[in-house]
Amino acid sequence: RIIADVKDFNALGRAINAGETDGKAWINFFIQYQRREPDEIGRTYAALADLVGTADYGGGCGILYVGTLVKPGKPTEGTVPFKKFMVLSKSFDPIKAAGKSGDAGKAKVAWGKAAVAFEDFLGVIDLPASLSDPIYN
Repeated sequence: RIIADVKDFNALGRAINAGETDGKAWINFFIQYQRREPDEIGRTYAALADLVGTADYGGGCGILYVGTLVKPGKPTEGTVPFKKFMVLSKSFDPIKAAGKSGDAGKAKVAWGKAAVAFEDFLGVIDLPASLSDPIYN
């Protein structure tokens, strides 16, 4: 699931680089509502909701995955993967805000900062750390 979310994040980056501040890539990453039909990857939510979760339905697969890296019975809070995930999850809001305001320049800068946070997170959860790794294409 995280790999599929990275693919959508990369698609969002390509859309931002093309000057888009709305459209399919934005919807596939940011929609917070359940879909009537699963997307092309099979999700009923979008990448951000799948990765981070929603206010209505709680945490997404990021927290669940981080929990698998901790010894049974131990809390995830305070671990490096949890801390990296929290930084990552907060890095998406500036991208969304820039898109809503139609500012592709700000969206590009915000996406770049989020990309660094995403790579940091991926590097500590035993997935390829580079967003350009072939697994994410």
